[in-house]
Parts: sequence; structure tokens; C-alpha cells
Amino acid sequence: MIRFFDVDEPATPGGEPRYRATEIALAGWGPDHVAGPAVVGLLAQVLEDAHGVDGFVPARLTVELLRTFRTAPTTVHTEIVRTGRRIVVARAEAVQNDHVVAIATFVQYKRTENAPGERWLPDLTVPAPPALDDPSSEAAAWYHSASSGWTTELSDHLNADRFTAWWKPPQVTAGREPSPYARAVMVSEWTSLVTNIGTDWVGYINGDLTVALSRVPSSEWVGVQALSHLDADGIAVGTSVITDRDGAIGSGTVTAIANAHPSVDKSSTPSGSDR
Repeated sequence: MIRFFDVDEPATPGGEPRYRATEIALAGWGPDHVAGPAVVGLLAQVLEDAHGVDGFVPARLTVELLRTFRTAPTTVHTEIVRTGRRIVVARAEAVQNDHVVAIATFVQYKRTENAPGERWLPDLTVPAPPALDDPSSEAAAWYHSASSGWTTELSDHLNADRFTAWWKPPQVTAGREPSPYARAVMVSEWTSLVTNIGTDWVGYINGDLTVALSRVPSSEWVGVQALSHLDADGIAVGTSVITDRDGAIGSGTVTAIANAHPSVDKSSTPSGSDR
């Protein structure tokens, strides 16, 4: 079964399991580097399992990628920061070899009713590939730019066009399909991909991700489209719209630094952390 991590169950009661990255979790930045979607997917799944609350929406996840996330065994520690009537905040740390390599803040809001009145709403319609409904297709990802149209090869889109991607993420850990929330978070990490790809591959590598959701996706396929890219002095900021088959569900934001390793493996999807 395709999954990002294998799990070693804890040796003692109350202990934390250890997660071991599989081959498909590897990134193109280095031989033992784990891709960003796998990292954020793991943190999202652990936080949702430990602290998800019925009747609340997982409205925001902010992940700081502090060090290169490698294939070393990983433990994830979580704690509740705040529990209120309408807000719950939790925190997670991913630890490898006694070093904290990533931290995450998980914010949930209670579901209620929309505020009264009318407000301006942008048109955030994101196109979907026609083959998304083709049961005979084995593709797990589709990419689009104006110059190349829809293809399943990322290398077809090395241009300066607006970039769109749809992805059906694999399992985070074996034996369970990713929750709608985990799917949204994993696809949101491609904000770095869709906003930073250009004529010379991906020139920036993200050090964080903030994903904000008004609801979780209702479909297995989740889309992400570039909204903006800004860069100056080797620092980039990218924003995306996250969507499912029914329409936009939220946004992703990344900050990134100019990639110091141009020898990135271009056969891999360029998502990950290398600082």
C-alpha cells in the first residue's frame, strides 16, 4: 500500500510511536530528505488524532520547517495550548535524533452560522482536469499551465504561466486513508510548488506553510492554484487557493528562500525543506 510513513508502535504504555519515512516520501533536494507534503501530512494527522474536536473546523495549521526533515526515525509530541468555548489550539513538535525539526500550531473553531449581511467575494474558480472523473486513469496528480494544458508530467510546465495542480494524496501511514483534513494540508504544501515553479524549475524552497480552511474538502482530489508570487533579495512569498470539486475551501501561504542547491533531482516533485 502506498504510504508516506511506516510506524513502529511505542515500546512502553503512553509512549509515542516512531515514524519511518518510506521511499515515496523522499524529496529531490537530497538522498535522505523527506518531502514537504509528507512532513505536514504527518503533523496534521497526529494533531487531528490527538486533539481534533467534533463540531469544530480545523481552520488553521501553521508549520515551521526548522531543519531538514530526514529519513531518521521521527517522534511527534503534542500538547493542548488553549481550550475555549469557540477555539481550541494545540501544538506539535517533530523530533529526530533529539533535535526538533518541525513545529506546528493547530487551530480549530467551533461551527456556528455565517455572519449576517453581504460581503464582497472573489471569483476563486479553479479549473479541474477533464480526466479527473475517468475511472480508467491511474494518474495521482494533474498539472496545468496555459502553454502546456493538462498533463501528468511536472516537467512539461517549466514556464512563467499561472500554475494549477490537482492531487489525490497517498496514505500518511499504512492501513488508513487520509482524512479530508490531512488531504487538504498535504495538497496545501504544494503552494510552494505552484507559486515558485518557473522556467528554471523551482528556484525557492519553503521554510513554512500556513493553511487556512473554511471547511475540509468533500472529495478525494484536492486542487491548488497560484494566487500570487513575490520575491526580492532571495526571499519569496507565495499564496494559493485550495479547492475541491465543489469550489474553493481555503488558502495556503509560504515564505521561501532562494534554493542554494541547483542540482535538485528534477525527476521528483520539488517539495521539502533544506535549510
